[in-house]
Amino acid sequence: MQIKTKIKALIKECGPISLSRYMEMCLWDDENGYYTSDQVFGRNGDFITSPEISQTFGELIGLWALNFYQQFINKKRLCITELGSGRGTLLKDAIRTICKVTNNKIDLDITILEKSERLITLQKENLKNKNVRWISDIKCLSSGPQIIIANEFFDALPINQYVKSKEGWREKKITTKNGNLCFTLDDQIWVPKDSVFSDLKIGDTIEYSEKTISIFSKICDHLIKWDGALLVVDYGNISGIGDTLQAVNKHKFKGVLEKPGRNDLSSHVNFQLLKEIASKKNLYTSPIREQQTFLLELGIKERLKSLTKNVSSAKAHSVGSEVKRLIDPDKMGSLFKVIAITKTKRHLEGLS
Repeated sequence: MQIKTKIKALIKECGPISLSRYMEMCLWDDENGYYTSDQVFGRNGDFITSPEISQTFGELIGLWALNFYQQFINKKRLCITELGSGRGTLLKDAIRTICKVTNNKIDLDITILEKSERLITLQKENLKNKNVRWISDIKCLSSGPQIIIANEFFDALPINQYVKSKEGWREKKITTKNGNLCFTLDDQIWVPKDSVFSDLKIGDTIEYSEKTISIFSKICDHLIKWDGALLVVDYGNISGIGDTLQAVNKHKFKGVLEKPGRNDLSSHVNFQLLKEIASKKNLYTSPIREQQTFLLELGIKERLKSLTKNVSSAKAHSVGSEVKRLIDPDKMGSLFKVIAITKTKRHLEGLS
């Protein structure tokens, strides 16, 4: 059964549904969900992530993780967990780089949080002969200090939207009209618990992801108990205000309600809310940095020089264009934000 048919049947039975329920069905339906499709990543897919654009991204993230571990953890075993690893490209580049600079004298323990069987298959193909284990729930994180990497992970988690009216916050839901899916506002009033949503104007829209808060809070609790760091790199919305939900197919924007299950659905991460949650748990949060600043301070231009040395001009231009895409303010350099969460205040390379 097509997802659109399932959604209409659910609305007919239960009434208007939340955006989070809609997103969950579109992305994860067992039969026709978006993440069950054969090709969603890369140049031939619907979107391309930073690790797929340039190997420098995964390499620098790997060096960041290694540097943090050597400075603040100082144990033989380096434990890295990636949340939603795509095809595993970031980890592949990070592992290769870490092994090279340590002359393979470090014990790597790699974990991937992933619930898509299709993506797990791709990751296994890309990470052959690596010491990797897969978990489907953040509660299954192994004990001990972890470097946890969330690159374009939280933006794909289901959200709800709320619009401020004279009476208070009303939830934006999905219903049907004349046989078509459409948006509507719920009659009930929603009361936000977090202070980042206070003092907003009538007509403002805020986005709230219970799943993001749940996963993020569990990671914070893990850091409190075991130490380590969480590095978040994602579409950034510092204020948390506005409708940022978007649908993408073949690198082009589509209507959110258009062809359910065929498009990638995502929203900008509310970094200010993440900081507030971590601060309430007495964790240290780094300043929010743009991806451009973060990668430049990690030495992406120096790595570019190394990669383009003694290669053809065509190859040098191609590699240079890839790096430019990561750091150009008009591309991914400003749109993506970076933050790190740690147990105590520390000097964090690229984020201090």
